[in-house]
Amino acid sequence: MSAISGRAPELVSKRHHRFAGPWTYLFLLPAVALFVVFIAYPIVWVLGESFFSLDRGGANNFVGLDTYLSVLADPVFWVVVRNMFVWGLITIPVQMIIGGTIAYFIERHTDAWRGFFRTMFFLPVVTSVSVISLVWVQIYAPYYGIAQEYLKLFGIEMASSPIGDPSTAIYALIVVNIWQWTGFSMLMYVAGIANLPTEVLDAARVDGARGLRLAWSVIIPMLSPVTKSLLLLGIIGTLQTFPVVQLMTGGGPNHASEVFGTYVFRTSFVLGDTGRGATISVIVLLLALILSIIQIVYLGANLSPSGRREERA
Repeated sequence: MSAISGRAPELVSKRHHRFAGPWTYLFLLPAVALFVVFIAYPIVWVLGESFFSLDRGGANNFVGLDTYLSVLADPVFWVVVRNMFVWGLITIPVQMIIGGTIAYFIERHTDAWRGFFRTMFFLPVVTSVSVISLVWVQIYAPYYGIAQEYLKLFGIEMASSPIGDPSTAIYALIVVNIWQWTGFSMLMYVAGIANLPTEVLDAARVDGARGLRLAWSVIIPMLSPVTKSLLLLGIIGTLQTFPVVQLMTGGGPNHASEVFGTYVFRTSFVLGDTGRGATISVIVLLLALILSIIQIVYLGANLSPSGRREERA
């Protein structure tokens, strides 16, 4: 028995050496190829394109940073930045609060109908954006829309659709976005609540924590990893907003609901200025990178060397 056990590490070592040759890195080639073709090359191409601009004759001329300065001096760009800030400031916390509340009541106060409620609240997430846009355009329609019927109860009559009014267009679209994506926040919180350690909850109940006290002092702090994940995904999703805005308003009226996605689309494909569109895309990429780094540093990802030293200690 001792001779066999003594030879076992030697056999494992030889087997490991046999399968640890340089050729094993060939298994990485498919992933590297996909990364280069679909991520690295488009980023490099867009970055290079941002330094060129089409002249009146259709020639592509090198302009350096002139397009960046032109974009930053454009008032429409800052309107878009304001719209994105308002979008993220409202949609992210509202979706998390409503989604978390729904998840809590589903997991703690339903039994036989739990699966039904999960499905119903998650259904908008998997519904086609085209269908959602058509439905909400009819909901917002003046005179006969569902929104108008409810507003009549308060003596309010809409003269035009909220998505057609520059002062309300962005907020009307925010309502649609919240309705569509709250189910995703709910699902994330459902998974988090299902994985909470029961012994901690039982100990809290023994100490007298009940109802809102239990939720506020125990459950919400224990769900902080889910909240941080939703915050990161929410910011990235805000910067990627495009389909619902493009289908419902196209960024109008008068850029009132313009977001980065529609701004890039309009500039590149409607106006045909690919250099300027690439410049806006690079700015959005840099903004997303900066926001992601800030979140990683301040939300406790512990990716810095100092964080690792603290973990070892």
